[in-house]
Amino acid sequence: MSDAAIPQWSGPGIIQNFVTIPESSELSQEVFQEWVDNEYMPGLLHTGVVKSAWQFKAASPEYKWQTMFIYRVPDLAPIQAGKLQSVPRTSDRFPTAGPVDDFIEVETRIYSLAQLYETTKKPEDAATTIIMAGMEPTPGGEEDLEAWYRQEHNQQMSEQPGWVRTTRFKHIFQWRPDARKESDIISFLAIHEFGEGHKLGKNVEALDPITDWTKKCMSEVKAIDAAIFEKVRSYGKATTS
Repeated sequence: MSDAAIPQWSGPGIIQNFVTIPESSELSQEVFQEWVDNEYMPGLLHTGVVKSAWQFKAASPEYKWQTMFIYRVPDLAPIQAGKLQSVPRTSDRFPTAGPVDDFIEVETRIYSLAQLYETTKKPEDAATTIIMAGMEPTPGGEEDLEAWYRQEHNQQMSEQPGWVRTTRFKHIFQWRPDARKESDIISFLAIHEFGEGHKLGKNVEALDPITDWTKKCMSEVKAIDAAIFEKVRSYGKATTS
């Protein structure tokens, strides 16, 4: 295949990293966090590719991924060019000389920006809690799902207590060291951000009232991956915005 046939990444987007440390792992949560805070995250930010980053913890202990990182990227092209591959994934802190992937379960998803919806401009780091809502439409259902977001759901979400903004993304890449365990592709991703005064619990619940259009969209999607996450840490530009 020629290079011209490979879709080129460009424009703003995010890297979404999901992490779980198995009970059998030789790496403790404490050492992992030290590595993230003192080695890996500074390395990512030093590349200039990632400008802001956040670490989240799942509100529900039942969700399959308990830790999630979101890295905000102004331009996806350097990622495709391999500019992040220079950031070490090994450390003297680890039990062995192997990479962090030897001790954790991780899945990486990369998304391009599709829509930013906000009614007033808020600081980048304003949210304390987010709803991660991912959906995979059935073939041919993309147009209706896109219209549902733009014409109804964004507005309805903005009326909820504590809502800050909604940012939507389109899936472009997914990777997991053990490909046999890779999750289903989730093409439509919405990050709904909330701050002080929100009424979110541990699990994602449908908005009230549930409209006919919402019922239709939910019944027609092939897969849904949704969870509530609490912000644990902010890194980079987000800490000064």
